[in-house]
Amino acid sequence: WEEIPPGIVYRLNTCTGEETFLSIPRVVNKDIPDMTIGPFSKSEIPQHRNEPSNQSTIACLMEPSCIDVTQTGKNVDVAANGLLSLLDRAVKRRVAQAPLPKSQSTSDASVAVLFSGGIDSVVLAALSHRHIPLSQPIDLINISFFNDADNENNATTPTSPDRLAAILSYNEMLRRFPERRWRFVAVDVPYKEVLEQEKHILRLISPLDSTMDFNIATAFWFAGRGKGRILGMDEVEDVERGLQSKAVVGNDTMPTSSQEPLLRFANGDKSSNGKESSKAARPTCIREGCSRLALHGCVFQACKFCCGKFQGPISSYLGKSARLCPAHNPINGQQSNSNGARRSSSRKQKKTAPPTGVGKRQPAPPNSKKNLVTSCAKILLSGVGADEQMAGYGRHRTTYQRGGYETLRAELQMEVGRLWKRNLGRDDRCLSDHGKEARFPYLDEDVMAYLETLPLEEKCDMTRPLGEGDKLVLRKVARMIGVVECSSLVKRAIQFGSRIAKVSDKSRFGSSRKATGQKKIVADKGLDGANVNH
Repeated sequence: WEEIPPGIVYRLNTCTGEETFLSIPRVVNKDIPDMTIGPFSKSEIPQHRNEPSNQSTIACLMEPSCIDVTQTGKNVDVAANGLLSLLDRAVKRRVAQAPLPKSQSTSDASVAVLFSGGIDSVVLAALSHRHIPLSQPIDLINISFFNDADNENNATTPTSPDRLAAILSYNEMLRRFPERRWRFVAVDVPYKEVLEQEKHILRLISPLDSTMDFNIATAFWFAGRGKGRILGMDEVEDVERGLQSKAVVGNDTMPTSSQEPLLRFANGDKSSNGKESSKAARPTCIREGCSRLALHGCVFQACKFCCGKFQGPISSYLGKSARLCPAHNPINGQQSNSNGARRSSSRKQKKTAPPTGVGKRQPAPPNSKKNLVTSCAKILLSGVGADEQMAGYGRHRTTYQRGGYETLRAELQMEVGRLWKRNLGRDDRCLSDHGKEARFPYLDEDVMAYLETLPLEEKCDMTRPLGEGDKLVLRKVARMIGVVECSSLVKRAIQFGSRIAKVSDKSRFGSSRKATGQKKIVADKGLDGANVNH
């Protein structure tokens, strides 16, 4: 099998077996500049379909305090205004005529958002609110995976970075748009259920067969199924209290120096006094998927483990230990002051208990079985495409550090060009397997054409820290429409944020440290045809 390239109509003559095809030329809207002028004057705010005007949304959009002009330049303000206009139209096209669910009841949602709590999905949820009748709820589907041993007898519920981020953003949505009925569908998946569906998911994603593709596809498949529980407000309030009191610390069985907050913000971790965490001064490791802090002076801007990973190929080439990094490979065993301070800080952390209620697995909400639900929404909004166009992944920062904006621009063009074949076939098959239709507003032709016209420096600013410079123009859009909690969250790819990579890698490789995303999976055989004990 192989993925069929997009933009081509294929024809098969059943009599002769001859195959012919016709390429479809891409048509770019030349009226993009005119479409982005003055999109949100008070007289032109789009109304809810068959509903009264949403005054809170209008007030939010027009509120000057939502626009933090000190954080971005004038050009970025203009770029964000244009993007907001076209993205709003893109969302409207995809939700305004959404079919009612099979029940034909307005108490069931017709549209759901794949809701990680990050900036991509939150902006889509806020904009869809403006075009869906207020009589209908909007489902926010969040996925989280856990090991079966950690959740015996269903006594606890899983905590993942995406779950915490989604709860934080969900609470803000409730405050910002109280007239809307938001339904947070928490999809909690034990790993044994992943194994039960493994063969089926592998058939769906074929010809892709790497562990990374499987992990991503698994997250989409279970999210598309939409079978979970309605999140209770007691759980939301517990997480909010935990975030306000302390940074959220994971309970992973790894060295204390590796325990970093599950949620990372551009300005440090959320705390009760609103000040930056003492760790915020240290940069985050640049290796994608790593949440640890980099050590000052590291030539790779990485943590100790990832620094060793970077030096490995160089050492192999030289035939001896490269020891390139003076911070992680001190001469004569002498440790730098910063490293000594890190060890001292780690010893103090070991004596400190993690905050109660957050970071640990939380008690299940009372009567949780009564809250079980399967989302009936046929339309699923996905944020796919935002990161590839606006440099949202950690690897993009690495690319910039290697060759500047020119190298980054070439990287983004390559990723967008392969997105249709590399990602969308896999993702669409996993979601449509449940009779759902995935829609991608960030891949709207007008939105993409507009982003192509923007200078790269207006879409991202790699001189700023993680959670601020990446997807700069989209973070600006989030502030403009009044959803600010997510506007400084650091990006986590879905396989890491949902914890599917963590539980899968532990089963397949023994630990996340030994895992490699490019290892191939063969159905019934595990990795590369070898039997694996799950």
